[in-house]
Amino acid sequence: MSTLPPTAGAVDTPAAHADAPAIRIEHLSRNFGPVRALEDVSFEVTTGEVTALLGENGAGKSTLLKILAGLQPPSGGSVTAFGRPVGSFDPHTMLTEHGIAMVPQELSLLPDRSVAENILSGIEPGNRWFPSRRRMVDRAMELLAELDLRVDPNATVRTLDLATQQLVVVARSIARECRVLILDEPTAMLTPAESDRLFRLMATLKEAGTTMVYVSHRMPEVFLLADRIEVLRDGRHVASWRRSEVTPDQAVAAMVGRELGQFTSRAELVGPTDAGGARPAPALRAIGLSGRRHHAVDLEVRPGEILGVAGLPDSGRVELLHNLFGGDRGTGGTVELLGSPYENRSPIASVERRLGFVPGERRAQGLLTTMSVAENVGVLTVRALTRAGLVRRGAFEKKAEKLAQGFRVKTSTMDQPITNLSGGNQQKAMLARWIAIDPAVLILDEPTRGVDVGAKAEIYEQLFALADRGVAIICSSSDLPELLTVTDRIAVMAEGTVVDIVPTATATEESIMTIATGATVRAATA
Repeated sequence: MSTLPPTAGAVDTPAAHADAPAIRIEHLSRNFGPVRALEDVSFEVTTGEVTALLGENGAGKSTLLKILAGLQPPSGGSVTAFGRPVGSFDPHTMLTEHGIAMVPQELSLLPDRSVAENILSGIEPGNRWFPSRRRMVDRAMELLAELDLRVDPNATVRTLDLATQQLVVVARSIARECRVLILDEPTAMLTPAESDRLFRLMATLKEAGTTMVYVSHRMPEVFLLADRIEVLRDGRHVASWRRSEVTPDQAVAAMVGRELGQFTSRAELVGPTDAGGARPAPALRAIGLSGRRHHAVDLEVRPGEILGVAGLPDSGRVELLHNLFGGDRGTGGTVELLGSPYENRSPIASVERRLGFVPGERRAQGLLTTMSVAENVGVLTVRALTRAGLVRRGAFEKKAEKLAQGFRVKTSTMDQPITNLSGGNQQKAMLARWIAIDPAVLILDEPTRGVDVGAKAEIYEQLFALADRGVAIICSSSDLPELLTVTDRIAVMAEGTVVDIVPTATATEESIMTIATGATVRAATA
């Protein structure tokens, strides 16, 4: 059993509020001007349990988490932590007085400092002006051991993989005697093995008495980890269950307000591929393509086809996509686009040649975070709508709105900041952007990362419609069920190259992982 204290923190002694829930939310609301993000939300988070918070993108989850973490105040209602009313909503107060901390999707670490420094920053052992380095490392080692984390406290955070960085954030919260840990989409960018590592840590924390609020769009995770399930829809609290009282389908129906069956797969829609007859010439072909973390890659995608790319995080699949688009400079090989050599690849040249790319790192690589929804969606129309150096603003706004409507981007106004939209609507906005160039080839990396089931179904529907119109699509994803749903064929990468290309109709998660992990290595076949 862990030696972590089950009731640590600067909160009132547990005996004082023995029967109080960890968090009680009563009639909570939050307004952003005329937009009401939360309305009359009430529910409880039971002490020592894992409570899953579900809802579509835009349901109000992020707003609620920010209130609980002290990042913004509510407009009305109240929050009580361990029987004690919360009067001041700021991160320091929420942690030091109420024991509540959050591990956000975007980690806030000091990349050039050590693990020990990150964990104990602000609470270093020793004198304020002369903290003891040795005692800091010793305390970090002690804490990491208690959490059963095999991490070098002297390692620089920048050198760690994303999963380990995330665990460092958890350790930092526990070092500050956190009693309630909020985890916001913690596995969105993790491999299955990395996710299992996080789950083991959660089990250790739960055994020690830590209460957790867990947000995820992945139903298997929710039903593996959660004791209770709370559902938000359109800013309201609509359902509450013990895990044993509900099925995944019922939870999804509560999230979207309707029954939502299994996704219709690409194979079911189009039937077997390559069943004979003339095949169209490839829209894009890579021959012996090499670059950062990939080499000697051969693949092709034809008009109207969705080609999946699978592989472990170090397989080179993400770097391959950037090379194809021209974001990274390759080191060898050739690319043909629409039957012609594409030699001096660059993002600008790709736009001109109708090759689009939606990157996996939405905020870092895709969104224009200081701009509006209209500017994000319509950015690729500016050149066509410019006359004498001036953008025809009316035509620009009309075109952007039409593009957004085509992808069902939900927004109160096209003028609001793109960062105000939910993750699912941000992703749909990025997809809508590329329709402006009438793409012949569209490359997608993690097309539904951090997207709820309703938005995911809409994105799949749009991808199928694009393929039906003759667009060639390359879709890379760490979510194998997604690849098995949306693709016609799957190119499996390992150690930087494509080792097999398999028909989706006959592939399984197990067969893809067997190839990706090198258990079998076969020559790539078309």
